Amino acid sequence: MKRKRKSNVKRRVRTDRIFFVGFLIIFMVCFLPFALKKKPAVTEAERSDPAAIQTDAPFTVNDKPGIRLRYSYAPPQGIDYTKLGSDALVLYDKTSGEVLFSKNPQKHLYPASMTKVLTACVALRYMDPKTELTVGSELDLLKPESSLAYLVKDTKITLEDALYGLLLPSGNDAAYTIAVNTARKVSNNPNMPNIDAVKYFAALMNDEALDAGAEDSHFVVPDGYYDPDHYTTPEDMLKIAIRSAQYPLIAEIGSHAEYETTTSSGQTYSWENGNALIIPDDEFFLSFVTGLKTGFFDEAGYCMVATASQNGHELISVIMKAPSAEVRYRDAAKLFWSVYDPQHLNAPQTTEPAVTEAIQ
Repeated sequence: MKRKRKSNVKRRVRTDRIFFVGFLIIFMVCFLPFALKKKPAVTEAERSDPAAIQTDAPFTVNDKPGIRLRYSYAPPQGIDYTKLGSDALVLYDKTSGEVLFSKNPQKHLYPASMTKVLTACVALRYMDPKTELTVGSELDLLKPESSLAYLVKDTKITLEDALYGLLLPSGNDAAYTIAVNTARKVSNNPNMPNIDAVKYFAALMNDEALDAGAEDSHFVVPDGYYDPDHYTTPEDMLKIAIRSAQYPLIAEIGSHAEYETTTSSGQTYSWENGNALIIPDDEFFLSFVTGLKTGFFDEAGYCMVATASQNGHELISVIMKAPSAEVRYRDAAKLFWSVYDPQHLNAPQTTEPAVTEAIQ
């Protein structure tokens, strides 16, 4: 009997030791690495600027604030939306910060020359408007039937004047001159080949678009000429238009019906705005429209981003893939009137022949 009790005691001691060893192993595996983890050293820059401290967290687009759209629960009344002929539309109230109406707002479509609003944003982000640009061999990259500002090769033009040539007559030549000069400046490589410079500028365009919150777009050319990999959505185009307000010169240019200038190298240019809503003697003229940019080619249809202001109330409309220029302008007008004066929508309208444009 005594021998049996001694055996039980030894067995109990052995069990306690096994439990203790097991506990130590679990502790070392689960908790010791955290206790021994060394905190990374803080640099002098981080000491002086807490915001400079970096973490191990990966960067994502969601880390950028961008522009987040809010949709209204009370869309404008009095407009027959079935009579809007464009494939996709967005109406935004800049004053309240709400989207008032949308049709296919997230559909991938081609922006055509609306792209040039983003091109202008990128150029003004990195260069002063008075910077002198050299018009060079990048003009050889122009596609057939491009709309032109008729820039002269081997001459000088300020960025501001080039932007007028970009946004008023929708000059694809101005787009390439701006893109190549901007890329060479930002990259600090004045000898960058034209094609490489265009690719570099396209990367800047996509960065700018993402900063604006336009996450469903991709841009590859500065002029918006058709490319299957160059696309956006009405929502994203709206965000880019909102973003452009950070560069007031863009809105100023878009509000001009015409513009004349003489460059330092002696060339004189006279341009008219391609946006009929801006031209006082045009049948589509609306006195409250302040800009901004039209576009067209076969795959994109007729499109535009239009801005308006009346009695301190600012609106932005995006029209995409309209079947004609007339429908594009009529749809923009209907959207604006639905806010400014719904009764105007009941007035009889005449039918005019469709307006044609160069490929933009």
